[in-house]
Amino acid sequence: MPVDKQVLLRYQVLNKCFRNKYREYTIDDLVDECNEALRRADKPDVSKRTVQNDINILEADYGIILNEKLRLGKKRLYRYVDTNYSIPLFRINDEERHKLQDAIRVLDHFEGEPTYDWARTLLMQIEGGLFDEDTSPVVTFQSNPDLKGISYFSDLLQAILTKRVLKLKYTPYGKETQIVNIYPYHLKQFNDRWYLIAQAIGYQSYAHYALDRIEGFEEIALPYKESDVDFSEYFDDVIGVTVPDVDAEDIVIKVTGKRFNYIRTKPLHLSQRVIEETEGYAIISINVKVNKELESLILSFGDDMEVIAPASFRDRIAEKIKVMNQLYSKDKDE
Repeated sequence: MPVDKQVLLRYQVLNKCFRNKYREYTIDDLVDECNEALRRADKPDVSKRTVQNDINILEADYGIILNEKLRLGKKRLYRYVDTNYSIPLFRINDEERHKLQDAIRVLDHFEGEPTYDWARTLLMQIEGGLFDEDTSPVVTFQSNPDLKGISYFSDLLQAILTKRVLKLKYTPYGKETQIVNIYPYHLKQFNDRWYLIAQAIGYQSYAHYALDRIEGFEEIALPYKESDVDFSEYFDDVIGVTVPDVDAEDIVIKVTGKRFNYIRTKPLHLSQRVIEETEGYAIISINVKVNKELESLILSFGDDMEVIAPASFRDRIAEKIKVMNQLYSKDKDE
């Protein structure tokens, strides 16, 4: 029998609660969790009887095994015997399966990237493995299978999805190893490197932790703090992952004609606009927050790019160029 979206949502909430080994859920707690999720989806609340019936169906039809011994006084607590277990909720028709297979075939060629593992595992779990292993790759992506720290990706992703607090062992570049307790919120890739965006407990600002600098982490039994940031917009005003607590400003740049043809089709930023264009050069503007990634991007274009404004950023780039010039002007025998 098909499961409608509202029922599926309740099952997903129950599954998440049953897997949480750090919180004790009574039936009333489960009802509250389900109704909170339903309200966010603009769905009506359900009763305790409905949730109890959901649990009965999950036990009978999906074979879930709950720990019968857990009690809080006289009240029963609900948790899987094996908290690593997760309900196989998805049922798809032939058309949906074929579309998913097409998507997975593309994702497969990210081999060595974390996308490959979860995508391949997902389809195998849904359909029992319907791959033609002899199919020759038709798409090639740039990837770095030896990227340090990439093995942490899946566990960090699960920590974010299941809202777990982490104790992180992290060694910043050129600094001593730190132990910090964090609320993990987001994973972002930039310049062939992955970063965890998180908030350290006791701090208001957000930090980014390069996965290749993470030495290890473990879950800790502390309440999770929800983020008030919309990460679909959080990086809109920056290039890269560093989001300084400053306002975005117009960065005016002069670009040589030969390089502008490249920048025209691959903008530096979504806010890029053309102020002036001649046969020999173009002047463009992007509205971003100044950070190290922007600085590196500008310098990567060498003499094809000149910062015109603001003066403070122009001076910052000029100082970098001065230091580089001094470095390359040194006698090679020194």
